Amino acid sequence: MWTFVTQLLVTLVLLGFFLVSCQNVMHIVRGSLCFVLKHIHQELDKELGENEGLSDDEETISTRVVRRRVLLKGSELQNIPGEQVTEEQFTDDQGNIVTKKIVRKIVRQIDSSGADDTQEHEEDHTSTPNP
Repeated sequence: MWTFVTQLLVTLVLLGFFLVSCQNVMHIVRGSLCFVLKHIHQELDKELGENEGLSDDEETISTRVVRRRVLLKGSELQNIPGEQVTEEQFTDDQGNIVTKKIVRKIVRQIDSSGADDTQEHEEDHTSTPNP
């Protein structure tokens, strides 16, 4: 009985080692395959001349627009200008220069039962030039 239990435990340990070594082999194969595919892609780009078109002064810009609506009532309206634009520039974690432009403007004023209601429209334009 003890020999059977011992053999079973040894078999389970050996099976565990086998599974871990298979995972390591798969990781190595995947890394090698990615390296080879990336190298082939670079060689094809060189052969097709796709790297020649980009110069250092060219940049890629991506833009994200965020829109929010804010409802203000009563005395909150007194000090709000008709349109306000602020711009902020910073560098993100990847080294991209990000320009954040916020446009705040009054879209609609509603006068109902003696109280003024205003809907403020805020647009957040974020442009990210990639270096």
